[in-house]
Amino acid sequence: MERVKIAEEFLKSLENPQETMDIMLDRMDVQTIYVINNYAELISNVKQRTSLDEKDIVSCSIIIGYLLKSHLDRYDLNQKLLS
Repeated sequence: MERVKIAEEFLKSLENPQETMDIMLDRMDVQTIYVINNYAELISNVKQRTSLDEKDIVSCSIIIGYLLKSHLDRYDLNQKLLS
């Protein structure tokens, strides 16, 4: 239950655009932000051709972001183990 509270507090803090920008620049490189931005454009283009409502698209986008983060973490770990 503590993880739920922590997650909710974190998401609430992201309502502040400056807080969001600071966290993004602290935790992601500019290239990753660029890739995410390009992917967001693809999602935006698909929006008109789907029956999903906006909430579902946002939810899927957040989940995809979570999966991307774990994928990149695994890649980084693998690179460190190989070197």
